Amino acid sequence: MFLIHTPVGQAPMLAAAVVSACRLCGGWADPLQPRLLRVLFSQLLGWSGDPEAQPPITPAAVALALPQPAQRRELIELMVALEMVCRPIPLALQASVQRWAEALQVDGSSLRLARDLVGHSQALATADFYRLCWIGDGERDDPRLPALLRRFGLRAFALTVEPDAAVSARWRALGRCTEGSLGGAMARFYLERGFRLPGEVGGGNEALAHHDWVHVVAGYDTTPIGELEVTAFMAAASRSPGAMLGFLGAVSIYETGLLHSVVVGPDYAHTLSAPGAPERVARAMARGARCRVDPLLAVDYFSLAAEPLAQIRADWGLQD
Repeated sequence: MFLIHTPVGQAPMLAAAVVSACRLCGGWADPLQPRLLRVLFSQLLGWSGDPEAQPPITPAAVALALPQPAQRRELIELMVALEMVCRPIPLALQASVQRWAEALQVDGSSLRLARDLVGHSQALATADFYRLCWIGDGERDDPRLPALLRRFGLRAFALTVEPDAAVSARWRALGRCTEGSLGGAMARFYLERGFRLPGEVGGGNEALAHHDWVHVVAGYDTTPIGELEVTAFMAAASRSPGAMLGFLGAVSIYETGLLHSVVVGPDYAHTLSAPGAPERVARAMARGARCRVDPLLAVDYFSLAAEPLAQIRADWGLQD
């Protein structure tokens, strides 16, 4: 997660690194880049300095100052996020971030996704996104998945493509949970939105639906900005390898439209650059960083379905 291993004393150096890597000789590629950068440093570190006022710094100097792999990875992921808000992603920006990643010995799924998008390989980017984000974490152990992908394509990563009566019955049973319980809130969440249940063809599968529980507990909507908030929250709260990629992919889906979603249509764009949106996303990240529970790896939600939602929020530290 961005800056989670960063003390505030390192903020000027990291800000200088991001500016040195991402502001090209002709300036920023997109006006959202410096705006988002300032908001993240302010909300996540409480640092109100001007990133662009810091002296330039080299990858070698940053590598010496950041010995921990987690710190280096988070810095590169922040640079990738500033790539993701550009449409198209400039080749010079891609080359610069790649050079920094190599100098800091960082490789990973976020860089792969960005490279796919730079190369206009949308089909490959979509496949990598669903395979490597938290949805892929949830589906990887399903022995049916390879055959479903061959028959139905990438939709099989996130959607129910064959009916499963046992799965749909388990989700339908949540409607019998009492008012105020987590299960009752989840049943209402699906009913109010007209969503089909997991196990019903056309509904999300259980890997995708896992994050619907997080929507309910954390209180984020399913609007475009709500999807950015919930994926930002999960990226900060979870140690799932796919959580950060889930957020970066959501930025590309809901801000630039460079990444295709198998769940939503192609009409969502400029969500993160809307007034107040970077601040909302940064607040969701900060809230996720304070969460006491890993919402993707540590929770059997069905075992909590009868529990009061308010108590679960309190246990997680989410009373705000």
